[in-house]
Amino acid sequence: MFILFGIKINPSKKIRYSLKKLFGIGISRANTICNALSIPENTFTFELTDFQKTNISIYIKKHFAVESKLKQQIFENIEDLKIINCVKGFRHRYKLPVRGQRTRSNAKTSKKLLK
Repeated sequence: MFILFGIKINPSKKIRYSLKKLFGIGISRANTICNALSIPENTFTFELTDFQKTNISIYIKKHFAVESKLKQQIFENIEDLKIINCVKGFRHRYKLPVRGQRTRSNAKTSKKLLK
């Protein structure tokens, strides 16, 4: 079993697709990681050596923010928006849709929480 940043990585999948389980890593970043470490495309997770596993871990720590570190950054960014009283911060504070969605006929659940 390969555990990376506290997440169990599926051994029966190819490494490029099993890295997507980490928060903050999608398919393009997984491809970037595998290409940088010269891991072949068809390599399954259970076929990795211990050296390759540690290299993956070190590379991700060095180049990307993932899991709890990324979640903390997102939370801090939202708190900064709330502090400076911008429109996005206001909408986050009152739990309304932030990215321009309409609230007249949609967003019933978020408006229900306000009552």
